[in-house]
Amino acid sequence: MAVQIEEIIKIFNEAWMELHCPPVTLKFEDERHGKDLGDRAGFSAVNGEVRIGSKVIPKGCDPQKYLLWFFRHELAHVHHCPYDLRTAYSLEKAAHDILGDWDLAYLATHLFADLQININYLPRRFGEVPYFMQVLKGRRLSLLEHLLQEVYFLINPISKSSDKTLENISREILAVMLLDKPWHSKVQILAIILNKMRTLYPNLLSDRKMERHVRRSVLNVREDFLPDSLKMFEEIFGGISDASDAKEFFKQWIEPRLPPEEKERIRKTIEEKARMLKSKAEESKEKSESLEEGRAFEKEKGKNGKGAPEKPLHEGLEEPLLPTSLSKPYEKIDFRIFNEAFWKRYWYRSRAERIIMHYLSENPSRKPVWAVVKYPDDWYIEDEIEDLDIDVSLDEGPLIPEVTTLKWVEEPTFHGQSLVTGFVPSEITILDASLSMSKIHDDAAIAAFIAYLSAHKAGGETSALTFSTKYFSADWDSPNDLKEMTLSMSFNEYTVFPAYEVERLTSKNPGNCFIVVITDGGWQNIDEAIPMLERAADFGHKIVIFLLPGGEYPEKINILKRNPHLRIYNVDRPEVDLQGLVLSETIKTYRTFLP
Repeated sequence: MAVQIEEIIKIFNEAWMELHCPPVTLKFEDERHGKDLGDRAGFSAVNGEVRIGSKVIPKGCDPQKYLLWFFRHELAHVHHCPYDLRTAYSLEKAAHDILGDWDLAYLATHLFADLQININYLPRRFGEVPYFMQVLKGRRLSLLEHLLQEVYFLINPISKSSDKTLENISREILAVMLLDKPWHSKVQILAIILNKMRTLYPNLLSDRKMERHVRRSVLNVREDFLPDSLKMFEEIFGGISDASDAKEFFKQWIEPRLPPEEKERIRKTIEEKARMLKSKAEESKEKSESLEEGRAFEKEKGKNGKGAPEKPLHEGLEEPLLPTSLSKPYEKIDFRIFNEAFWKRYWYRSRAERIIMHYLSENPSRKPVWAVVKYPDDWYIEDEIEDLDIDVSLDEGPLIPEVTTLKWVEEPTFHGQSLVTGFVPSEITILDASLSMSKIHDDAAIAAFIAYLSAHKAGGETSALTFSTKYFSADWDSPNDLKEMTLSMSFNEYTVFPAYEVERLTSKNPGNCFIVVITDGGWQNIDEAIPMLERAADFGHKIVIFLLPGGEYPEKINILKRNPHLRIYNVDRPEVDLQGLVLSETIKTYRTFLP
């Protein structure tokens, strides 16, 4: 970088004070890391941390002046347009309503925000045209830079457009930006112009270039300059109910702000966990054989023996039974399953947290709060009688009201931590991700996240288990991101309840567990699964099953309902009722301990 770091800091601070931005930490990337930020125009901000690349300044310009205007432009996104994510996404939705294309809507929003700052705001704020509009960039231009430069040539003709049609389109764009219309109207008109432009220049606005733009051209908003940016982004993310819209939001607003190595880190974590689960397969097999022997012994005891019905539970069922021994850990997670789970994890968590917070805000409860005794003070007649400290008052002499009577002044502790005592139950979340659940998988997964997050936020130990023919599980000591990834997977195979894995998880936890099962009940090993659940209930574990209308399994559902050890909830409308039922049940267990 041609300018010394001390000078860059000084220039940045000047622009920062001019535009009244939130305080941030400024960091610099050396040449080894310059490529990543170079793809993002040399400027990146997330979690209140601004990173500046080593290739910000183009050749042949005044570096100090260019930097000042460059920083003014980037910070103006936070100060003026689009300001925050809620506004930016509102503008993008307005463009999407016209086009029906999220990538083009994002480009229209980004183009509008840049032009609104460079043409309308900065010239009026500082009384001159931004310096970078006078600089002809010699380096390879991104899609957005190419469009912006065509408009800049009309304002400051340092060069001419090489294409007359493109020049005319740029005139239309400039005319729109100078209109006295609301932002949403302008961005919609820009979207129409870009759509026409895509017809005339399919290569310029190809799908590949659009994908590249979304990935590398980040539109900064105010949340980027605040700590825990992604949590604020997820507040908006949680309000999106449509899966396809949520996927586009993740691609445009969440994924570009994740650490570059995040996806690879999660993938390696899952691969390592799969290897660990595989190493336990032999142990599970031994337990399986032991349980089979136990079941055979119970049957010999006669029809009155527990777990030994007069006839097999599955008699009369249409679907063939499968042995529980098929329920083994997945040795490898397909990349398509991983990619889908990677983004859905953020969506499911955002949706679940939004639902939990909405419930708690509408159903507040009073809790005791830690308080620290600070110093004695006079007790007066109008004070509460409970506040009078007789022992301390007698130390002052005869007990004379308002003369020798004392009380203690208390101050709540920092943040008012709740004083809650008691044992927080551990929780196992079990999600059926078989083929018959595919149409309602999103609703089921969000409900699973509600159960998991309720226990986690209450301070309980948690584990997660998702199953189809085989299963993938995250133990009690697994990191939270692995548990969340587990509950985000969908396998779309047969339905074999992972009885032995559930038994292993309960045996690893010394206390009683709260077991939440979300399924359509089409277990193809129901003969073996029911006795296992009965044994778990005998040990004091609370088992709640939410039955969803996935496949049609009336006989198996009747088997589950007949069992007195299981609490069964029929959920006829998962998209309406499931999340509320799961939330209600988990809040009963964890309400006392939730912050």
